Amino acid sequence: MIRTQTRHAPALPFAIPAVPLARVAELPALWRRRALTRRDLARMDRHLLSDIGLTEQQALAEVSKPFWQE
Repeated sequence: MIRTQTRHAPALPFAIPAVPLARVAELPALWRRRALTRRDLARMDRHLLSDIGLTEQQALAEVSKPFWQE
């Protein structure tokens, strides 16, 4: 039996998703939009939140997310 050695790249400590380059280029704009939207949401009072169909708890949950999280 002939054995061949193959070399594998070392495992990375994190997974890198396969994302098209065009999508990566859009990330800064998406992150900025999320950050600004969450900032505006944090400034709304109970009456404005109810107008858009959110409770204070739902708004707080959304505002507490980091900008990179959907």
